[in-house]
Amino acid sequence: MLTLAVGDLVRRIHYRVPAALADEPDAVHRLRTSVRRLRNVLAAFRRYLDKDATAELRSLLKEWGDVLGRTRDLEVRAQQAAAAADAAGLDEQARSALLDPLLTAHEQTHADAVRWSRSGRGQDLDRLLTEWAAEPRLGERAARPATKASRRAVRRQVERTRGAAGELTDLESAHELRKAARRLRHTCEAITRKPVGLLGRRTKDVGSAGQRIQSLLGDHRDALLLAEHVHTHANGSPAYDAVVGRCQERAIAALADLPAALGELENRAR
Repeated sequence: MLTLAVGDLVRRIHYRVPAALADEPDAVHRLRTSVRRLRNVLAAFRRYLDKDATAELRSLLKEWGDVLGRTRDLEVRAQQAAAAADAAGLDEQARSALLDPLLTAHEQTHADAVRWSRSGRGQDLDRLLTEWAAEPRLGERAARPATKASRRAVRRQVERTRGAAGELTDLESAHELRKAARRLRHTCEAITRKPVGLLGRRTKDVGSAGQRIQSLLGDHRDALLLAEHVHTHANGSPAYDAVVGRCQERAIAALADLPAALGELENRAR
């Protein structure tokens, strides 16, 4: 099961690298998501993998994912800033004041991502990915039944998400909940989708509940970051008040839907 899951995720990463380095539309997002999926699957099943080898691969994946993440975050913020500026009816000068810094920063961070991918660290990661796709570094427990191991992994990620929800008090804890929900989602999807296809509808539903929590908290975070960006570049101009207001509305709406999403997870997890 792990050989199939890891091999498939590595192939997806390799397939998506050229488009991401060329900065094709949404390509960085797709690559970053694939990198995160592999990191989360390795984490969810780490008790069945070689500890040291897994730590090395996850460390390099995190490093690469962080570089890609900076590019993706700016891409999203620029798209949302453009939409908010249009909706607020900003003139071209005000619109450019919001967008130009984001577009410039995006170009710089994408160049950083390209350099990292072609660096020695990037080459080390590519070598490890190729090796793991051919033969994952399994641990002593890997001979255990895949169905039992998969159900246990899902239960552990459900409990991790529940625990993070119980600690939800501020932006930092919201980020931790989002990460837990994302790992839950990726764990469920890795074992229910092809080529693994091991567990069925109930596990898919748990993964969907995790995805909803992740999505809501992502919308909340994006709205707050965009509002912060607008404040930074507004220079006290009231022309941007409507943009900030829209950001605040989006953030409030996302949090308002979170209790229902958490309740859905509880129902699905039973």
